[in-house]
Amino acid sequence: RKPKSMRLGKTSKGAAATLGGAGGDATAKYGVVKDTDLARQKYLEAKRILKSKMEQEQRNSRANSLKIQTIYRKIMRINKVDGLRKEIEILSQNHERDVDRKDAIIQMLDRDLEEAEDQFGMALRAHLQNMDKLIDLQDSRLLGLEQEFESELVALESEFNNERKQIVTQHSREVGELNDIMNAIDVEESEREAEARQEHEQLREEIRNKNLEEINVLRITLDTQIEDLEQMFETAHWQYLQNTDQRTTEFKSLTRKDQELSKEIEQKIRKIDRLQSSLQHWRMKISQNVKECAQRNSNLQEEKNGIQAHFQNLKSRMNKFRSTQKSRLSELTKNANESKNLLKDKCDLAERILKLSELGRKMETEQEKVTPFYVSSVEGEIEKQAEAMMQKAKEEGEPSKAGGDDVEVTPLHSSAWSETGKPVGKWNHLDQFWKKYNKVLLDALAIEKEEEKLKKENADLQEILKQYFDGISVNDEVLQKANPLFVTNFKVNLNKPMAVRREETKNMTFVEANAVVNQQKMGSMLNR
Repeated sequence: RKPKSMRLGKTSKGAAATLGGAGGDATAKYGVVKDTDLARQKYLEAKRILKSKMEQEQRNSRANSLKIQTIYRKIMRINKVDGLRKEIEILSQNHERDVDRKDAIIQMLDRDLEEAEDQFGMALRAHLQNMDKLIDLQDSRLLGLEQEFESELVALESEFNNERKQIVTQHSREVGELNDIMNAIDVEESEREAEARQEHEQLREEIRNKNLEEINVLRITLDTQIEDLEQMFETAHWQYLQNTDQRTTEFKSLTRKDQELSKEIEQKIRKIDRLQSSLQHWRMKISQNVKECAQRNSNLQEEKNGIQAHFQNLKSRMNKFRSTQKSRLSELTKNANESKNLLKDKCDLAERILKLSELGRKMETEQEKVTPFYVSSVEGEIEKQAEAMMQKAKEEGEPSKAGGDDVEVTPLHSSAWSETGKPVGKWNHLDQFWKKYNKVLLDALAIEKEEEKLKKENADLQEILKQYFDGISVNDEVLQKANPLFVTNFKVNLNKPMAVRREETKNMTFVEANAVVNQQKMGSMLNR
């Protein structure tokens, strides 16, 4: 769009007036803008000055805070150094005290260790001596058992060898008898066989001669008949030939066939005769052999039954002997294992006792280490009374009882000896042990009573301390109870038990203690 002064052509009406009014408004607007710009510049300058002052104040406050912190750190460091020096002095004193106590404990432990090593050496030597004695005792027992076993084994071997020799000689004798019987039977059988064979040959020759004679007779008769028949056949043949030639040829063939079959029949008949004769012969021989061998078999069966019964008897005796020896051997092995286990248990028990004694020796005091068994004040009087009673019994002629001075000591049994070198009775072996056990039991009871007393004293002190803290503190629970620090008539309730407020008073029944004790006595008597 072009400005109005530059437009071409004729101007419109009222254009000059409009330009004059527009120039006045522009000057007014320019003055307002200039005022606003000056005010804005003043505002910005004041803001800049204020911001610089704030930054300067922040820098000053930061520097002052750093200075205050450095001064406070110096003061705190001085206080901390003083506190640390005091703590270091206290810790050094405590450390020196602990070092002295540890040195004393180390010296005492060193002394205890040396004494324990000496005692352990003595106990080890005593234990090794006892173990050597036990091993020698066991070796002697095993040697005795082995010798007894060897002697019994030699006796059994000799008995077994004697019986074996007897059985072998008897067996050889019976075998010789059986061989003689068998040889005699073989001779008789050979003789009978020769006789039977001779008889068989004679019968065979007789039957053969008889058969030959019959065969010759039959042959002669048959030859005559055959000749007659041949003549008849020839005549008939010539007649037949004359009649029929064909039938002649057929007849010839049938004749040849008949001759062959007749020969076969004769062979079969002879074979049947031979088989029948041999069958009869063998049947006869079998019957003779059965008759002859029945008695012999019965005798041999009886002998066999006798020998078998004797064999079964010997076998049962041998099995019984083996079973008895096996049971004895198993019993011996079982007893050996039981004795071995028993000795092992005793060794384990002895080792456990020694370990417990070593553990108990660590808890002993110096006095107990010097004198492990306390001296009873009444022991001398009791011994004097016992000696007086023994002397009185000897004077009256009564026999001495067991447990006196005359104690029989066997070499293969355990025994105890007193400090004077005299043997101790069977029922007095554990006197020193019971002395020490009773002393330890009394010490344990005294420690338990002292512990109960200290617990009770500690409970009383805790109760007094609780009352004191309740007296100096203020809360609802304390205000509801009586103040232990309240002074009445110049007396404080601090060491008294706390007051218990009773809301109601109930009627209570009281029973005398004597009545309760009498009732209990009556009940126990009735129960008995």
